[in-house]
Amino acid sequence: MNKETIESAIFGVVVGDAVGVPYEFSSIGLLKESPVKDMEGYGSHNKPKGTWSDDSSMTLALLDSLSSNEISYDDIMKKFIEWYENDGYTSDGSVFDYGKTTEYALINYMNGKNPLSCGLKGIRDNGNGSLMRTIPITLYLNIKNTPMDKQIEIVSNVSSLTHAHPISTISCNIYNILVQEILNNPGEKFNTLIKNSLEKSREYFGDNEYFEEFDRLYDEEFYNSNDSIERGRGYVVSSLEVALYSCYNTSSYKEAVLKAVNFAGDTDTNGAITGGIAGLYYGLDSIPEEWRNSIVNKELVYDLCQKFYDNVE
Repeated sequence: MNKETIESAIFGVVVGDAVGVPYEFSSIGLLKESPVKDMEGYGSHNKPKGTWSDDSSMTLALLDSLSSNEISYDDIMKKFIEWYENDGYTSDGSVFDYGKTTEYALINYMNGKNPLSCGLKGIRDNGNGSLMRTIPITLYLNIKNTPMDKQIEIVSNVSSLTHAHPISTISCNIYNILVQEILNNPGEKFNTLIKNSLEKSREYFGDNEYFEEFDRLYDEEFYNSNDSIERGRGYVVSSLEVALYSCYNTSSYKEAVLKAVNFAGDTDTNGAITGGIAGLYYGLDSIPEEWRNSIVNKELVYDLCQKFYDNVE
């Protein structure tokens, strides 16, 4: 895997996040009347253009941990704590916009719990906070040529550090399987990769009692109507639906991210999740240069991508 592939995925997340930050909590009515067409600043969090949120910070923290060329769940949690407690991995030296499920899990770790016992397991603990930071582990597993059964175990564990319910772990695994399809089948149509990854996901998870939550992703009609999307929710399956729908119905990174953000609601996270796979598929040069150059503290992003590239064999 070359460095540009890593940068395409990580900048895909960070840029998508930054595009969405000013519009978080916006209503669909407002964005229908005045759609997002570019990266802007201020808005919901009163942050300058190019500011990223917790989505990218936790992604970068995970990327940094994996740069040790091993998977240490303790070290991942320590990196998350560096963000949560000390403003590490942030764009502007401030932490904002994290979810309660993530916070409770990190507090559990600080109180001495084993990292794999920290994540919350309730049905109401299925926010999108683990899906948004999944892409570094998917890159790592691809580089290591990890068998899929082992990938599923590891991706589930990384999700479970904060979000341990099966709906969350399955969502992260569907995303991982799509990433593997993108990386292993260069030149294939995005829509075909999405469909293939869903069929493979059904083979692994179809017997799970919660798999019916993902039924809409398997319905062809879902991809044919904007009304299919449940707007304004931070529910992990809704965010996965936004990402797959947006990539399925567009033909560039910019179009995919803007479509995801214009569904309103949790715009930064939906932009980040969509941006990761769109950036990976279309490549670094597909991410508008002006958007990449606008990223606050972009040097940190480049440095962590370089560190990962240099150290993961």
